Amino acid sequence: MKKMLGIMIGALVVFAMVGCSSTRENEGGTTASDVTVKDIMVSIKAQIVQDIKDAGFDDGQSDEDILQGYMETNLVDITTDDVLGQMFFERTGLDKELLAEGSMIISAFNVNADEIIVLKAKDAKSVDTLKASLQKELDAQIQTWERYLPEQYEKVKKNVLKTKGNYILYVTYDNVDAVEKIFDEEVK
Repeated sequence: MKKMLGIMIGALVVFAMVGCSSTRENEGGTTASDVTVKDIMVSIKAQIVQDIKDAGFDDGQSDEDILQGYMETNLVDITTDDVLGQMFFERTGLDKELLAEGSMIISAFNVNADEIIVLKAKDAKSVDTLKASLQKELDAQIQTWERYLPEQYEKVKKNVLKTKGNYILYVTYDNVDAVEKIFDEEVK
C-alpha cells in the first residue's frame, strides 16, 4: 500500500510539473521558435526612435522619418541590386543557406558605426558558423573605426555578440544594453 501511495504521489508531482511548465511558457508570450526576426527588429527600431527622441533630435517627425538615417536589409531575400547586403556577405563570408531569417540595420551615414544584426539559424549546428561570420564583421568594424573616428571606435569596443538558441545578436550602438534587453525578452 505504501509503495502504491508513493507511485501515485510521484505521478501527481510529474503531472503538476508538466502542467506548470506549459502554462508558464504560454503566459510568458512567444517561445523562441515563435518569434520572428522581423518582430525583434520592429522592437529594436522602436528603441532607436526612442533613443533619438530622448537625445533631443525630435522635431515632431514621424517614427519613419526619424529612421531615415538608417538602412535595413533582409539578409535572406538579398537581391543583386542590394549593394549593402552584397558587401556584407562578401566581408563576412556568411553562408546565406544557413539562415532561416536575418535582418540588419545600419546607420546611413559613414560617420556612425551603428550596426544591429539579428539572425536566426536554420538549425542549432549552424549557429557557431554564423556567429563566426559576425565576428569577422566585428573585426572589420574595429579596423575601420580605430583609425577613423575615436568616439565611434569606443562604441565598437562595447559591441555585443551573443547567441540564444538558434538566434544570434550583433550590436554596435550607443544604447547596446537596451537592444540586448529587447533580444533577451523576445527570444525565450
